[in-house]
Amino acid sequence: MWAAALSAGLAGLAGSSEAAPRLLAGRLSPVVRVQIAAKPLHAALIDFALQAELSLGGDLDACRGQAPALSGRLSVGAALDRLLAGSGCSYSQPDPRTIIIHRLAATPRPAKPAPAATPLGLGEVVITAQRYPNLPGRTPYAISVVSGGALEREAVTSLYDLTSQVAGMTVTNLGPGRDKVLLRGLSDGAFTGQTQSMVALYLDDVPITYSAPDPDLRLADVERVEIMRGPQGTLYGGGSLGGVMRIATRKPDLDRYQASVLAGLGWTQGGGRGDELEAMVNLPLLHGRVALRTVAYRETQDGYIDNRALGLRRINGFERAGVRASLRAALTPGWTLTLGLTQQWIDNDDTQYGLQRLGPKQRDTFVREPHDNDFDHVSLTLTGEGGWGRLTGSVSQLAHDFASRYDATSVSSIYGLGDAASAFDENKGIDLTVAEVTYATPGEHRLHGLVGAFASTGSIRLNTSLHALPAGSPAAYAERRRDTIREIALYGEMTFDATPRLSATAGLRWFDFRFGTDATITQPAGLRQTRPSAEAAGFSPKVLVSYDAKPGLLLYAQAAEGYRPGGFNTAGRIGQVFDAPETPPRRYQADELWNYELGVKLRAFDDRLQGRAAVFFADWESVQSDQYLADGAAYTANIGNGANRGIEAEAAFRVNERLDLRAAALLNDPEVTKLNPAFSTRKDASLPGVSRASASLGFDYHRELAIGPTLRLQGQASYVGGSYLTFEADPAHEMGEYLGLRGVASLTTPGWTLAATLDNPLNSHANSFSFGNPFLITRDQIVTPPRPRTLNVRLTARF
Repeated sequence: MWAAALSAGLAGLAGSSEAAPRLLAGRLSPVVRVQIAAKPLHAALIDFALQAELSLGGDLDACRGQAPALSGRLSVGAALDRLLAGSGCSYSQPDPRTIIIHRLAATPRPAKPAPAATPLGLGEVVITAQRYPNLPGRTPYAISVVSGGALEREAVTSLYDLTSQVAGMTVTNLGPGRDKVLLRGLSDGAFTGQTQSMVALYLDDVPITYSAPDPDLRLADVERVEIMRGPQGTLYGGGSLGGVMRIATRKPDLDRYQASVLAGLGWTQGGGRGDELEAMVNLPLLHGRVALRTVAYRETQDGYIDNRALGLRRINGFERAGVRASLRAALTPGWTLTLGLTQQWIDNDDTQYGLQRLGPKQRDTFVREPHDNDFDHVSLTLTGEGGWGRLTGSVSQLAHDFASRYDATSVSSIYGLGDAASAFDENKGIDLTVAEVTYATPGEHRLHGLVGAFASTGSIRLNTSLHALPAGSPAAYAERRRDTIREIALYGEMTFDATPRLSATAGLRWFDFRFGTDATITQPAGLRQTRPSAEAAGFSPKVLVSYDAKPGLLLYAQAAEGYRPGGFNTAGRIGQVFDAPETPPRRYQADELWNYELGVKLRAFDDRLQGRAAVFFADWESVQSDQYLADGAAYTANIGNGANRGIEAEAAFRVNERLDLRAAALLNDPEVTKLNPAFSTRKDASLPGVSRASASLGFDYHRELAIGPTLRLQGQASYVGGSYLTFEADPAHEMGEYLGLRGVASLTTPGWTLAATLDNPLNSHANSFSFGNPFLITRDQIVTPPRPRTLNVRLTARF
């Protein structure tokens, strides 16, 4: 296996006689390697911050003139001195990872750090989700970013952990490797079936999902996570109705040897022990030209759900292990080639729901319900940049396999199995090859933008079986299905700067999507075969106007469209009726969402305050949703038209050099505006899992101790309002109305960090967004509580 061979090779290199001193020297080195073409200073500073992995803030627009080209290894100070020379600007550093740009009050002189009062500005992490570098607070979109440093300090290891920090972000609570990610109250339900994802997930520059749950990649050695809300059909195509989440990994350092090791232990009240181990190595193979960076990890966690019928305790333990490697080569000045490999395995012993009649952590089902999620991904990315613009081309191969078992005893009699304990097994595999190329013009011209081309081809394999136990019993029902998909698209986006303050952007994507299905249903009574195919083509537009009212105040208005292609329903027992009232349609249609938005972004008090707010209205036509029949067969329906209107806001404030505060909130009004009578006749239908109000608060207090380490205390509280699991707003499926709490305490030096994390300190048992078991939804009241009170202690060493 390549992962084992790679790990063995790295161990041998790391153990060489020359490695240890160079590892230490690399950590203390203040230099970075940069490759920046001559360009306007504003753009050059953003490029420098991106390449040096620094946060950037201050009055960038006050700096005059062009920046010179920079190439090679330079200290941060030397690089900034050269960039800012003669510009009328200087810089200061509130901390080693943040640069704040200042206007010089007097005659320009050589740029140097300001020796005055301690600067307090909040920097911004450079993002590239728009296919070119920019700062989120100066970008006319609803974008959030969480830096890699924040992920490490707050012990965030999965997207689920981000929900308390990002406004309007929801992740279902089915368990590791089984969840769906939703943004801004746009929910098509908790189930994951044939529909394409609501939120597109990207690993660096390539997609990693299609019609699958979040692969739940561990956020190890990650540079940042970017979140774009609202439909992103123009740049990202189908499957981005709710937005895009992009995980940007740390790139191999071509010059420095680096390594880190993390070890942790955890304890859950009413559960058991957990442990985690993570290691990273960065190895320059050809100094300044080629480097390899790899991270490997393994974690386990005992369960906290008991099964009375089987006499088992703590049934829902899990294990996650993986390896990610990146090989980077600087081909010529301005051109780099990166090969990325990612492999991860998640094994869940059982599901994590209880039954209301027994208690939130108890159930009495007759069959264990394990889940496996195996993720393999390889990508090759070529990036070039110069005075002519920026070009990125990538090709990737995804193999994503996941399998689940559910207790189907409640429907045994329907399938002719009497009262026998029965299981429903579902195995799904996605193989997807994607190629994409994007060219962005230089940003200094009044008319600038980007163009791109996209192509994908692949297949989705689905094998299901319902049978009595023990394993090996003849199947009472089975389906073998294979979907083939092929998509090509051309897209572009152009921005015209009408004045230095007023800009207008228009974007358009043309797509051609072709799909076919080959399915066979087998039962003792016979079989049913289905082989339909179809194609769809269309356009996805976007328009945007932005206005810089004054330094630190940006206003914008936009309208954007997103879409998901349709498909075919094939599941159901022989004799299943299609295309009749309250039965599945044989073919479900594409859905389309238009989002209209007014937004404002604010920076004030010398960048100590940063905030954004947006008022939005989403108009969703022919909403697709994965559902289940009473006998447990899955299908997809267009449930009708939906809408959501609301306001969201995020803010961060630096009180002083020791204390930072942050807050986020979403108020919205989701509804089904027109119900498809073939799906349901209820009048009070609503979008599932969407609370009308959610909010979070957080603080970060840090100070250097006299004995050496830095003490850091962090806390966050998040509130999620009430909602319903299904569109019917059935009180039996009510959930939400809970407060989530988390605290982190740590001691940090340049060489190590010791941290303790306490989750759910009040030991809440509230019902979260999850369906548990599809065969029990209409037969029992399912409760999925958060993990009980959990304490984790971890030690990280850096070399």
